[in-house]
Amino acid sequence: MSNGRDPRFESLRICAIVFVVTHHVLLFGIDGCGYLSPFVADTKGVTCVVANSVVVTGVNLFVMISGWFGIRRIWRPFVRLVVECGVFGVVALVLSLCLYGHWPIAHVDGNFSLERLCQSVKFTNWWFITHYLMLVLVAPLLELGLKNIRQREFGIVLLAFAVLTFVFGFGWGFVNASGYNVFNFIMLYLLARYMRLFPQDGLCRPFYRWPWAIIVLCVGGMVLWFLLDTHSWVPGHNCKAWNYNSPLVIAESMALFALFVKLRPIKWNVVAVAPYVLGVYLLQSSPNLVYFRNALGSWLWRECGFAGVALTVAVLVLVCLLLSACILMPLRMVFRKVRL
Repeated sequence: MSNGRDPRFESLRICAIVFVVTHHVLLFGIDGCGYLSPFVADTKGVTCVVANSVVVTGVNLFVMISGWFGIRRIWRPFVRLVVECGVFGVVALVLSLCLYGHWPIAHVDGNFSLERLCQSVKFTNWWFITHYLMLVLVAPLLELGLKNIRQREFGIVLLAFAVLTFVFGFGWGFVNASGYNVFNFIMLYLLARYMRLFPQDGLCRPFYRWPWAIIVLCVGGMVLWFLLDTHSWVPGHNCKAWNYNSPLVIAESMALFALFVKLRPIKWNVVAVAPYVLGVYLLQSSPNLVYFRNALGSWLWRECGFAGVALTVAVLVLVCLLLSACILMPLRMVFRKVRL
């Protein structure tokens, strides 16, 4: 997971976590995209659809950072991530119990139990972590295959994965139907590496030359797809355009990634902040805290409209980032002293 602390990619890391949090608030906090109740094509609904078509790339961007730099060690990142999930799971449980005492909301259990504690420490509570750990396990095999690989050979590998992803997966749903799995992570891992090794190739060149144009086209395509696909306006029928393996989502992810690769040297110290974004994801996505996150977003939306959405995201990111730093700094100091 190390990326040499390049400020460009640390900035991308921060951008990605803001996207992830915004995505969750739009879908489950203010319910603006038809996930919890039928979609209404009014100003709120269309604005949410446009915004979600931008921020849906957050997960893909995280995986592409790993693909750009490569994962070359298995057990240390694997064990560290499992332990960190357990610690954050306990912290989320404690926060949930404390919050419930002042803010009792539906669907939240305000009682402590040993069973609930055991459930809280499982890394499988976070689908992204579960599949990322699987990526960590297969990464050395990927790196072995990528060692000294030539452009033509790499292109053939990418083409095979593209057929499996876009035809058998996104199109027919036989494998990698939604992109919420390690198969899609491998595809993104390989794409990011290809963008690093062969930036002048015909596949990569448009993303480096015209990233903004590609982003606008992809966002417009997703918005149009959603608005025309009225079947997806009903809960339980999610729009395929927003699947993580959607060609539009992957193309937009590549364009955003290229945009950050081309960034000029960054003057503000993002390196000091970015290492703690993992905790933001773990806390705001914890089963013990998601209902509080959604309730906060819903309340601020009613009070302030879209300014409330921005405020919700800012509060969640900043508070979780502060808590994450307090937890991860001592925890990672311990890990530096342990050999795996």
